[in-house]
Amino acid sequence: MEAVYEALWQRGIYPSDVFGYQGLMELVCRDGTSIPKGSTIYCTDAPCIIGKKVLFGPRPTIITGDHRIDILGKYITDVTVEEKFVDGVNVYDQPVVIEDGVWCGANVTILKGVTIGRGSVVAAGAVVTKSFPPYSIIGGIPAKLIKMRFTEEEIKKNENDLSLSAHSI
Repeated sequence: MEAVYEALWQRGIYPSDVFGYQGLMELVCRDGTSIPKGSTIYCTDAPCIIGKKVLFGPRPTIITGDHRIDILGKYITDVTVEEKFVDGVNVYDQPVVIEDGVWCGANVTILKGVTIGRGSVVAAGAVVTKSFPPYSIIGGIPAKLIKMRFTEEEIKKNENDLSLSAHSI
């Protein structure tokens, strides 16, 4: 486990001793992302992919899976991974993708199958159950689009400026 933490530290990703995890090998974090104390990330049979320069407030929770609860004669904990497949697709474990430059406030919960578009802001306490496009400001339970951070024209300018700054490094 120390080797995993060391590899994360070398890339500027800072999991703390109070970092709850499951399936850490399914966790992908890009450079400049810091995972704060009190984080909970459960990667089931699907990955969690976190882009570069993502900000998290205290105590985020990210879960890439769910339980199947509709099988008669079985306890929920006894359902196998194979039983999560419907028509050849595991619909209970799906990736979570948090794109570059996202800011997630304190106590956010992000659930399976969600993609949060680059540059988005997730309000504190939000429970994100569906995907949102880049530069969204989202919040609530369940999370809804509050507004866009920028106009279409401003988004194009921002993307161009980010591209230029990336090439000048």
